[in-house]
Amino acid sequence: MLKKHIEDTHKNAVFVRQVFCSGRYKGNTAHVKLCVNLAEFTNDVYLQSVAIRNGVAATVFIFVQPDGPHLIRWFSPHGEIQFCGHGTLAAADVLITALNSSQETLNFQSASHSICVKRTASSKYIMFLPQPELRISSLTHDMHNIFGQEVRNLKQTKSENGYFVAQLPNRDSLLKFDFAVDKYCQTTRRALVVTTRDDNHSNTLYFRYFAPQYGVKEDSATGSAAPLLAAFWQLPNNQVFNCFQLSSHGAFYQISRESNQVCVFASVQTPS
Repeated sequence: MLKKHIEDTHKNAVFVRQVFCSGRYKGNTAHVKLCVNLAEFTNDVYLQSVAIRNGVAATVFIFVQPDGPHLIRWFSPHGEIQFCGHGTLAAADVLITALNSSQETLNFQSASHSICVKRTASSKYIMFLPQPELRISSLTHDMHNIFGQEVRNLKQTKSENGYFVAQLPNRDSLLKFDFAVDKYCQTTRRALVVTTRDDNHSNTLYFRYFAPQYGVKEDSATGSAAPLLAAFWQLPNNQVFNCFQLSSHGAFYQISRESNQVCVFASVQTPS
């Protein structure tokens, strides 16, 4: 029934959502396009052209499968994205609100990720993400030459196109943080998360997210950083932490670690 509704009513529609927004934190915009058939969903050239035309950080493409997880892909104007947290939450909100889906729990499947999103009683969302493994970086000396000595406790994921995570002394140093983009891109394909904790509020984390080698130096709002923050700070289970992304627009969400997964609690809004 949902798939038929897409074919009849929304085959040319692009839905716009604002994710990780709260108060003065604007979050990030995602466009959601519902594909009417699998041929459209797998047409890389067409999907990229739509993302370029939309011109936002993420355009999300969904192919609804009534009896299984909904297929999902994410594109920026620069190319396909491996995973996009705010885009996934935007897609969940479109399926539940714009299409009047009765599903309160949605499962998405990409080429490399299985993601579950639930809608809460307060009309917010919980996204469940796997807990990554971080290890001490083998590039510590090279990275310090690029970042400067304020960066400490540098860790990395196993994947060469994964992530670096590094600690800064305080919120002020995080706001002022900058680095040599050209040297960084020559050294690694990993995205970079820099983070610090609030001295006065132990459940508050601050961070920024950079991926200049993928087209845009700094991301405005990044859900994929949530499991990295949980792993880096070794957060205890079943406690809620506030995460503030100190980009120019700013973003806010909450996270909680449960066994081998991280729950991301977020708001999704339709821009007025």
